[in-house]
Amino acid sequence: MGSAAAPAVDRPKVHVNQIEWPTVALLVAFFAALGCVIGFQDSIPWPLETLAYIYLGGLWMSLGHELLHGHPTPWNSVNTAIGFIPLSFWVPFLRYKAMHIKHHRSDLTFPEDDPESFYVAPMLWNRAGIVRRSYFLFLRTVPGRLTIGVVRGIIRFWRREIRLAPQGGLAKPWLVHIAASIAFGWLLFGVLNVSPWTYIFGFCLGGAACTQLRSFLEHAAVPEGTRSAVVKAGPVMSLLFLNNNLHHTHHALEDLAWYRIPAMHREIGADELAARGAGLYPGGYLEVCRTYFFRPFCQPDHPLSAEARPYGARGLR
Repeated sequence: MGSAAAPAVDRPKVHVNQIEWPTVALLVAFFAALGCVIGFQDSIPWPLETLAYIYLGGLWMSLGHELLHGHPTPWNSVNTAIGFIPLSFWVPFLRYKAMHIKHHRSDLTFPEDDPESFYVAPMLWNRAGIVRRSYFLFLRTVPGRLTIGVVRGIIRFWRREIRLAPQGGLAKPWLVHIAASIAFGWLLFGVLNVSPWTYIFGFCLGGAACTQLRSFLEHAAVPEGTRSAVVKAGPVMSLLFLNNNLHHTHHALEDLAWYRIPAMHREIGADELAARGAGLYPGGYLEVCRTYFFRPFCQPDHPLSAEARPYGARGLR
């Protein structure tokens, strides 16, 4: 296995030593918006309510990502307490944090090492039949990623947790998360009378779909250059993803607060670095959707691994 692509900038880690008020304000605005959707649910048509839940669910996943990286306070216990709130139900914050930190320390994109890699080992591809290979390719299109890929991503996380369970240390975070989820579900659906269908399909699955769209091509197994891509986006999508669409900069300075990423992105010339590596998409997520609606984003078998097909292969054989 080769080493991960080196960061574009050699700077010390940025440790939070004071409260980051822009993130605090965003958290307050998020909970206020969620409270308004719940409080005025009887006055909001269900399609609009679902759309609101989708955006808020995606934003909550982005806020969770910010919290696990040590923002917005110097106190890990405070950040963890906020992220621990089980709004999305399916993922315990502490387990998400552990897997994501491992992702940052991994040999990016290698399925044997990177827990967030969507590539498969060449041996698995070689053993697969036509139907399974078609399935792998479909998952690398936008429709596949935002439909089957959402459910697959959740189940894939759960299956990994089950495999890791014999190593110990998983029972407590999961049991506490399940207990908190039951209590929150009782409050949400039993007391506040929120529609389980609207919330689960909107906030939980819709929010996960937002994350699946963001992560769709943010890492690519390229032979040279950065393996972290850049998708330029407008204010709505940039806020939804907290500038994590500028993914090369996030990996180069993983502890940088979300609102500081754009300036640093320009300072280190990340657009040019991404263009020579994992990819630059100046047309934003519309470009991503147009480009990969029918055509797979990448080959499913990891091209940098031994026994993989030639780089760029996208067919069934």
